[in-house]
Formats: sequence, structure tokens, C-alpha cells
Amino acid sequence: MENNEELVLENTENVEEQATEELVEGNNATETTEEPIEEVEEKLYSESEFNSKLDELLSKKIARKEAKIRREYESKYGRVEELLKAGLEKESFEDAVDTLENFYEEKGIKVSEPHYTERDTKILADAEANDIISGGYEDIIEETDRLAKLIENGKASDMEKLVFQKIASERKKQEELKELANLGVQSSELEDKKFKDFIDKLNPSMSLKEKYEMYQKFNPKPKVEPIGSMKTETSKQDEVKDFYTFEEASKYTREDLDKNPKLVEAIEKSMLEWK
Repeated sequence: MENNEELVLENTENVEEQATEELVEGNNATETTEEPIEEVEEKLYSESEFNSKLDELLSKKIARKEAKIRREYESKYGRVEELLKAGLEKESFEDAVDTLENFYEEKGIKVSEPHYTERDTKILADAEANDIISGGYEDIIEETDRLAKLIENGKASDMEKLVFQKIASERKKQEELKELANLGVQSSELEDKKFKDFIDKLNPSMSLKEKYEMYQKFNPKPKVEPIGSMKTETSKQDEVKDFYTFEEASKYTREDLDKNPKLVEAIEKSMLEWK
């Protein structure tokens, strides 16, 4: 009986030891077969790439916003616009409104425009002009052309006239800056305090180009004397010296020396005195 109990106990211990070994081996196997986590490299953008991406996203967002506004307008007023054009036999909504307005005026009915104080008109016009200018040069061109036609036809409001004055001035300024840039004028020159103080005393009707040319006449740039190979061929031939230092001689190119044998002779004599 005791032998049977010892046999059972021994078998139980063997089973437990084997299970423990398998468990440890299983853990080791799990650790060795674990796949490394792949690191995702972060995409870094340069400033130009970032700005390009931002412009692309903004343009899409603006386009969606404009499309939404257009749909809302057509939903609310599209049918009214078509009814007016058809009923008054006009091609455009603007012509239909003008015809309808003239009809009521003949009846003694005057439809007044929204009334703003002079101060309010200036504030609203300034805000509208700044908004157009912030949209860039293309927006400025589009709005100045549109408002110019309204003013020419006598249909522009006081606020639209003020908006036109500001954005037309900005358009002229940007076009003048582009013209000067094409002539090689740096923007830093135009921002110089001395230049600004000078043009403030000139006639405002003068263009920026005319002001810059006037400034140059009174403030000429110092001339830089050419050295070494920058000298003209004539000056090299006429001004051969008796002695040249090492620094002076090293400024001449092989082409300079090939074209002027006297210069070569003078430099070779000078070499004897170099230390």
C-alpha cells in the first residue's frame, strides 16, 4: 500500500515539473517570436511645401463655401429673379430691377436704399476693401473692374465708391512695386527710412517709379572700382606697373596674362623681389 502511494506521489511530482517546464518554455517562445513594431516615419514639410498645402486646403474650403452660398441664393431668390426677367422681358437681373425701379418712380414711389451715417459708411467701406485686398491681387483686379463699371454707369453707392478708391490705390501700388522689381529694385530699398522721408516731400500724383528715379538723382549709389580681372582690357594694357605684389598678381587670370605680354614680363620681374 505504501509503495502504491509513493508511486502516485512520484508521478504527480513529475507531471507538475513537466508542466512547469512547458510553461517556462512557452513564455520564452512567445518572447522570441514577438514581431518588432514598425516605426512610422513622421513626414516633415518645408515652409514652401506647408504653405502650398495650406493654400490648396483653403482654396477647396472657399470653393465649397461659395458653392453652398450659391445654392442657398438660388433656392431663395432664383425663381424671383427668373420671374422678373421673364415678366419685364429683360436679359439680366440688374436690368429688370432698374426697369422696375423706374416704373415705381414714375408712380411717385421712391424706394430708398439702406441709410448709413457717413461714419458708418466709411467703416463698412474700409472693412470691405481690406477683405478684398487680403484675397490677393487677382481679387483686387476683379473688384476694381466691376466697381469701375458701376461708377461709370452711375449705379455705384457711396460705400462702393469708397471701396473702389481704396482697392484701386492698392492695385496701383502693387503694380508699381512689380514694375520696380522687374528693374532690379530691392524691396528693402523702398522700405528704407531715408527713401520714405524723401518721397513724402514729392507730389503725390507722381508714380512710385518716378519718385524712385528722382531719389536716385539726389542720392546716387557709390561706384565700385573694378579690380583684377574685372578691369577693362584697355586699362590693363595702359596701366602696366613696374612692380606687382603677390596679391596683385594673383588677381589676374590666365586669359588676362595671355592677352598682355607686357603684364607677364612685369610680373615675372616682380617675382624676383618677392619674399
